[in-house]
Amino acid sequence: MALSASILALLCSLFVGARAQLARQKFQECPVDLFFVLDTSESVALRAKPPEFYIDQIKAFTKNFIDALKDTRQPCDRFVTWNSGALHYSDDIILIRELSELNSQRNELKKDVDGISYIGKGTYTDCAIKRGIAELLIGGSHYHENKYIVVVTDGHPVTGYKEPCGGLQEAANEARQHGIKVFSVAVTPDQEDTRLSVIATNTNYRQNFTAADGVMSTQLKTIHTIINMITNETKDVCCSFDCAARSGPGGPGGDDGSKGESGRPGMPGEKGDFGDVGSPGDPGPVGYQGMKGDKGTRGEKGERGHRGFKGDKGLRGIDGIDGRKGEAGFPGLAGCKGSPGPDGLQGEPGPKGDPGPYGTKGGKGEPGKDGEPGRPGKYGPPGRKGELGVKGANGDKGERGDDGKPGPDGPRGERGTGGEKGEQGSRGNRGTRGDKGDPGPRGEQGREGSAGPNGEPGEIGRPGPPGYRGDEGA
Repeated sequence: MALSASILALLCSLFVGARAQLARQKFQECPVDLFFVLDTSESVALRAKPPEFYIDQIKAFTKNFIDALKDTRQPCDRFVTWNSGALHYSDDIILIRELSELNSQRNELKKDVDGISYIGKGTYTDCAIKRGIAELLIGGSHYHENKYIVVVTDGHPVTGYKEPCGGLQEAANEARQHGIKVFSVAVTPDQEDTRLSVIATNTNYRQNFTAADGVMSTQLKTIHTIINMITNETKDVCCSFDCAARSGPGGPGGDDGSKGESGRPGMPGEKGDFGDVGSPGDPGPVGYQGMKGDKGTRGEKGERGHRGFKGDKGLRGIDGIDGRKGEAGFPGLAGCKGSPGPDGLQGEPGPKGDPGPYGTKGGKGEPGKDGEPGRPGKYGPPGRKGELGVKGANGDKGERGDDGKPGPDGPRGERGTGGEKGEQGSRGNRGTRGDKGDPGPRGEQGREGSAGPNGEPGEIGRPGPPGYRGDEGA
């Protein structure tokens, strides 16, 4: 039930609006012509990837602008209506749609704007503005003061680029001559503001307008500011005396007036014939790097080229592998006898010669000198053991003699009972030599004894063998 009521209310509002539109007389309309000039050149597209990024934002900005162009009532009971068209350009200009009444062709214009595709290449902004001027003068309303252009560009190219249609300054001056006001809208905030200011009619038509900074509020602010400026500027034209009152009955014809002033420049003429081929232009500035193209198809095999010239001598190559040993050649002829060479260095001593023959027996020699002391002789064998003598009487106690060498160890006796410790007795006399005991353990090596007396000279030895032959004398 609620849905039916809503539909009914909508139909009623549309019916009332249609009746109001029909009831409004044609003389109450004050049309404004607004033409869009959109930059789709390489400098705009290559600011981000993919190339359509900023192009799509420019298209969205333009469609939002078209939607905002609504009929506005002026204080004098007249209504501002809109005629709009558009083009886009790079080094070529493509007309999107000529001036059309938005009340009847709004959706068609938006559809044509949505079909814009990226062109790329150069940026002929001066040519695009002049084409926009021509579209405003050819079509649209008879109010020359109500004609406007909105240029959306990045300001490129910069100084040094040859512009084929006279440059931005000439295009801006031509718009002023025809009373056309030009708004300059940057693609993004970081643009060539100097050239954007040249495009604008004055500073009020620049105001840092932006079309594609990614913030919808900024775009809408740009759109509403421009529409409000146009509405306020057209108030005087739409509400002037000759436009506010109805036309009365025609009066009698008057006398011929004097010659009027020179009229404004006429509309652009039709496109002329192709001119002569111009001379090559100056080289343009280095463009932005383009995107990598698709791989092309394999070309056909070309014809055999001409025989080339002999090249320069190459660098020395790496040594090759040694070849196999060749066969021995024939013996050469005997050479001539050479000159005697210089004396050589003295050679090293030769090896020792063989022993010579025995010589004749020599005479008796002189007595020789005393020889050195001979080595000590060997100890003689021990003497036989003597018989045990009679024990003599104890003699007087003698003086303490030198300590003798310790005797050999006797056999181990049986262990006796421990007696009381007696007083130390006096040293007894030296006893007789006892029987030879069993060999004791090897003692430590004794100290070296004193040298013995020199032995007697030995007998004269036998003659030795003959000696080796000596070296020859000098």
